[in-house]
Amino acid sequence: MAVFTRKWVDANLSAFLDGASASAIVTLGREAIDAKEEEARLTEEITTLRGEAGEAEKQRKIATGKVDKLVREVQDRIVSELKEFDYNYFTKSRFSVTKVQDDLRGYKGEFPDSNAHAEALKRLGEGAPALVADVATPPVGVVARLEVLSDLLAETPTRVAITALEGNPTAQAWVERGLELHEGLDHCLFCAGNVTSERRAQLARHFDESWLQIRGKAKDLLGAVTREKQMLSAWHSNLPVTGSLVGDLQPAYSQALGKAKAEVDERVAALEAVEVAVSAKVDDPSATPEAPDWSVLVSAPSTTVLAQAIAEHNDQVRRHSEVITERKQTVLDHLVGSQSEVFRGLEEKAKDLGTKSTASNKAAELAERRLDKVRQAQFTTKDMADTLTRDLARVYGKDHLSVAVTEDGKSYACRRGDQPGTDLSDGERTTLSLLYFLRKLEDEQVPGGDPLQRIVVIDDPSSSLDREALFATHQWLVDTLKGFGQYIVLTHDFSLLRLFVKSHKNSWGKSMKQINDGNVDEARFPKVSFLEMYAAVVDGERRSKVGKLPRLLLNNTSEYAYLFSMVMAGIADSEDHERLFLLPNAARRVLEVFASYKAPHRTDFLQALEVLVQAQDGEPYRDVYDFCNRFSHGEGSESVDVLDARAVYGQIRRCMEFLRAVDGEHFERMCAATSANPAVLP
Repeated sequence: MAVFTRKWVDANLSAFLDGASASAIVTLGREAIDAKEEEARLTEEITTLRGEAGEAEKQRKIATGKVDKLVREVQDRIVSELKEFDYNYFTKSRFSVTKVQDDLRGYKGEFPDSNAHAEALKRLGEGAPALVADVATPPVGVVARLEVLSDLLAETPTRVAITALEGNPTAQAWVERGLELHEGLDHCLFCAGNVTSERRAQLARHFDESWLQIRGKAKDLLGAVTREKQMLSAWHSNLPVTGSLVGDLQPAYSQALGKAKAEVDERVAALEAVEVAVSAKVDDPSATPEAPDWSVLVSAPSTTVLAQAIAEHNDQVRRHSEVITERKQTVLDHLVGSQSEVFRGLEEKAKDLGTKSTASNKAAELAERRLDKVRQAQFTTKDMADTLTRDLARVYGKDHLSVAVTEDGKSYACRRGDQPGTDLSDGERTTLSLLYFLRKLEDEQVPGGDPLQRIVVIDDPSSSLDREALFATHQWLVDTLKGFGQYIVLTHDFSLLRLFVKSHKNSWGKSMKQINDGNVDEARFPKVSFLEMYAAVVDGERRSKVGKLPRLLLNNTSEYAYLFSMVMAGIADSEDHERLFLLPNAARRVLEVFASYKAPHRTDFLQALEVLVQAQDGEPYRDVYDFCNRFSHGEGSESVDVLDARAVYGQIRRCMEFLRAVDGEHFERMCAATSANPAVLP
């Protein structure tokens, strides 16, 4: 806490403000003068260290920003890529920034590459698969029967040939069929001629038993080959289509399906060649066609890949939820694992830079502690002298006063123009003291002395200031004190109060609104507060009290109106008014202002009061004059304690009756303006 009072001025500036000389504000000791070179070196070193710390902190923030950006990018990708597959799980609340950081930091080992990541996402987009039929065993039953193919094709019948049928397979087949149709008939179905026993014998000899046996065996073999061909084609046609399998198995399955088609086609072609040869034998058992190559039929088409693919497909179908979970994990592992090393590198860099920044700041703090030891609590520099000079010009609106460093560089001196600033007025003394106090407070370097942690108390800063200087001092105080944690200004000056009320009106209004809205913290420690401090008699003892600023002063900061309302309130409260002993001076001050208005041709208060008293017929208020002359000004030897309370009460009431008698209309208007009850006077 820093407090500006007359006591502080006397202790720090008495020599400078003695009014008869131009003594220095403060003189530095030998230690501070000798330490200037050390101070310069330390200042440069601190600047360098702070610069290094600042640069390290800047780079740390950049690295930290990259870390945060990377984490949020990974978080966004996790949610955007996986949320559609599990809306309630892959959310930003579950995969928070903190969790993603921990995952990136803790991921170890290999991670799925981009191809696996893309494939997993692709498969996740597929619908739930269905079971497909297992691969049946390809037909190979005809192979055993083909072992006799060559012998069958080479076999010929022994018979009596009919010349007309020899070499005519069509006619032979027609006749053979005809024999079957005419079994038991005597007449031909086609020519109506007789079918004689001799003719039947002739035909029977032509189609002897060996011929029929060969044809029968050929027909049986032909049927088996044809069935084998049809079964083989049907087997391939019944294989599951590629699209019915899960996506990751489709390429291999499709390739195996194509290979199976080629193998089936090759075997069908071999069976068709066998069909041709055997058909020729059926048509003419005596024919001996050459046997085709049917060795390809010895082995069945390969089903290894087909069967394995279908088995794995069906396995995935049965454990679909597990497979989906694995694919989600693949995507998640890729997103986290692919960035984990980068993340750890950036985080480590940010940590190293933070360590460097902390170390540099710590070194700077140690250097500053050393600097504090070589500096004085008060500083004498040209910059401070120039600052005080500018402050004086700002307050007074002119540069008639200035502050300069003495020739020996050890202290300040006040100058009035080109001459020493001797015989300073009370206003100049107050202004310069206040300026020096606050600038010294700014310039002090106290360990841990953060301005936001400081409380500054300014007692009566407007003493002996004219109106222009008062206005400038108010604005200067507002601008200067706003950098501190809290400041308290004590004043008797209603004009200064009015300036502070206006300059803080918005902040005060917001604070009051929060308090009215029930904000407990604001009520406990309001941002802006205007309070009234006064002396009162409590239990027979005079004590200081603090209360809310009267409502009157919110709307009218006139000293006259305030004192008028206080005196009227004292009359209304009779002897119980806690400020009773203060009211004589208040009543006297009210009459001073009133008299200066009603008798402006008299510059002295008592003279003006005398004129007003004499203007009343018979001078009925002579007692008011005596009261103001004896007991109310507080400069005599009288003690307030000896004043009789009833006498005081009667005298202040007489003062207000006197004011009403002199100007009743003015009295009524003042009561209305201050919400005072005129009826308290008889």
